Amino acid sequence: MHFKNAPLYAAVAAAVVTMTQPTLAIAQDEQAQLEEVVVTGTRNLKPRTVSDSPVPVDVLNSEEFNSLGNTADITDNLKSLIPSYTATPATGDGSAFIRPTSLRGMAPDQTLVLVNGKRRHRAALVQFFAPAAGDGAHGVDIGMIPSIGLKSVEVLRDGAAAQYGSDAIAGVMNFRMKDDSEGGSVMVQYGEFFEGEQSMKIGANGGFAIGESGFLNLTGEFYENDGLSRGDQRPDAQALIDAGNQGVGSDAVFDDAPFTQSWGRPETEGYRLFFNSGFAVGEESELYFFGNYAETEGRYRFFYRSPDHSSMNKLRDEFGYDGPLNETGYTPYLDGDQTDYSIVGGWKGNWSNDLFYDFSVGWGKNELDYFLNNTTNAALGLGSDGEPVKMDFDPGDLEQEELNFNADFGKALTDNLFLGFGAEWREETYTIVAGEPDSYNGDGSSGLAGTKPQDAGEFDRDNWAIYGDLEHDITDEWLMQYALRYEDFSDFGDTTNGKIATRYRIADTFTLRGAVSTGFHAPTPGQANVRSTITTFDGATGLQVEEGLVPPDSDIAQQNGGAPLTEEKSTNYSLGFTWDFGERTTLTLDGYFVEVDDRIYRTGDIQTDSDGTISFFTNALDVEHMGLDLVLTNDMFWDDSTSTTFTLAYNHNEIEVVGQSLVDGIQPVSDAQVEDIENNYPEDRIVFTANTRFADNWWFMFRTNWWGEHYDERGTINGEPGDRSKEIGDVWYVDLELGWDITENWNVTLGGSNVFDEYPDEIKDDGVYANRVSVGLPYPRRTVTNYEGGSWYLRASYNF
Repeated sequence: MHFKNAPLYAAVAAAVVTMTQPTLAIAQDEQAQLEEVVVTGTRNLKPRTVSDSPVPVDVLNSEEFNSLGNTADITDNLKSLIPSYTATPATGDGSAFIRPTSLRGMAPDQTLVLVNGKRRHRAALVQFFAPAAGDGAHGVDIGMIPSIGLKSVEVLRDGAAAQYGSDAIAGVMNFRMKDDSEGGSVMVQYGEFFEGEQSMKIGANGGFAIGESGFLNLTGEFYENDGLSRGDQRPDAQALIDAGNQGVGSDAVFDDAPFTQSWGRPETEGYRLFFNSGFAVGEESELYFFGNYAETEGRYRFFYRSPDHSSMNKLRDEFGYDGPLNETGYTPYLDGDQTDYSIVGGWKGNWSNDLFYDFSVGWGKNELDYFLNNTTNAALGLGSDGEPVKMDFDPGDLEQEELNFNADFGKALTDNLFLGFGAEWREETYTIVAGEPDSYNGDGSSGLAGTKPQDAGEFDRDNWAIYGDLEHDITDEWLMQYALRYEDFSDFGDTTNGKIATRYRIADTFTLRGAVSTGFHAPTPGQANVRSTITTFDGATGLQVEEGLVPPDSDIAQQNGGAPLTEEKSTNYSLGFTWDFGERTTLTLDGYFVEVDDRIYRTGDIQTDSDGTISFFTNALDVEHMGLDLVLTNDMFWDDSTSTTFTLAYNHNEIEVVGQSLVDGIQPVSDAQVEDIENNYPEDRIVFTANTRFADNWWFMFRTNWWGEHYDERGTINGEPGDRSKEIGDVWYVDLELGWDITENWNVTLGGSNVFDEYPDEIKDDGVYANRVSVGLPYPRRTVTNYEGGSWYLRASYNF
């Protein structure tokens, strides 16, 4: 049971830090009266506003959220708007298709994701190639949500496990989908990077009335993105070219031949569909349904296999190979196809005793299908033509499926006291599908060995929870909130968590707020059961090695210190204020301190007596996160037709690993990896936005993102020359957007992302800093600043 040393802890509330774009011409007096309200974090039927908020929530409206072009998916949109939210470049196996993300420097699965207030299912991928802070996480792929279908996005920056259950350690993201019963829009966008790669997106959204009181809102989005190539030629490949070898790099798949290795965003395309609907049943209740279907395809290029690679040596030495690969080598590439679908249905309303009810059931599934191209399994030998008998393999698939039942209730006990309570049952199923025999027999397919039948299987667990929230307006100035949640899991046991939060309005313009809570992240069936062979790099020698990932409760893991996983446990503290000064200026400042114990992490390579090198997940680390968020907004009216909304958002975040649980008497996570957890993300981040509306039908958006200094993951900060981590300097990226309402229905927008074509620092082979020059990458591989470069885009929209 997890309840730390605290009394009954709080229910999080719905707070708001508004960062809105003036996309409609609103009279000055009318705009001054507008207040944003949110539903995330409270079960009270009376919506909370900014001044009522005990904890902060960022609220992004649809127009602002979509004021960005050439993005791979909405991960990049969030990254450009929320300073404490980061996403690294898509690199490495499945992480090339499902992006590793972080809120407040925590793991992807330590942020709970909701759609229309209901829990979103996880992706099928357990992250093996995320940055250090996210390694081993099993989170949600928000990239399956179509951006044009969003009404708003609410990002609650505080722990909320006492209300929502597992994963809400760093915070909660709630994606609210459009619910209009009429009207809509059609959008076409084309863009190019300054290096020449193209991107395209087509989207449509429309609302339809169903009867007198129902609605059906439909969204469709299709996109296509070229793969980016931002590296240099590998020195070993260049040496082959200089020696006169013909065809080196001719197997390039991103139009970047003769490069033998491609660094940058993968090639992607696909479509995303979403529906949202509601129907009145009588005067006091409503049936609702929403869901999605998405199919996406991605392609990512692996490490180059030169003619002296072990697979080539085996083909020559054991089978006498003398074909063209002896001159050129080869580069495998991985196709990752996702299918994602979900449906949620419910019935909500009020009974005659004014008891609010919301019964819902939700089901979701994510499938990730791999196909490995242009590689070898040297053990298969040669075909009749003298070439490798096979160079394309099906290494297996991954699936994640979830089923949720919820019963939520709420009742105003008095004018000042509201009680919310309910129950939940959830089942998660993680499935590993075996690959074709040629992908795992013998040496296995080089780059991603197939899953063996004995490693495949279906793994599930279920849990149930009961919870209660109490909101008490003690006076008009003082609000208290409480929450308590008990949850029982079929695999590791039970946990109890709570929260207490308060807001006190000292004056009409100044409010104090704070919260204390406990929280948890339950180990997922994927983390507890995944088996794989990982191609990684030995921490001592730097050489490429094959490492077996085994379940933590398997015999081989337990012989080497493994044990069944238990939950991660957290204690969150926050304190801040909101201050409205001047006529149209608001400042919010919130400090936080989060302790996370028993953080689930993958061990380093462990040498066994008979099974080679293995790793497994374990409750390894105790981590502390400390920082503050500042948001300053101002509305400036220059004249009757011209206004500007300014927003300055700043985050400072520090991470410290304060303890490890030893495995067989040794640290499961190396000192170098701990250093990466603490230093790979910048401690400071700023987003400044100015949105100007002028001449009634024009607007101009200026946004700049600044990332502070941070360290590359290669080497160590005080390492020996040649193995020292490079400090990556701060960098500014500037985005611009100019829009014109041609008519009441037609709009055209010209925009640029990173218009000054800035890149992070290069890491050169200078004998001091550890680098990736030998594999053709001049930049830090997983820096949150990315190394995509600048781009422009043109978007046309028709609104009806």
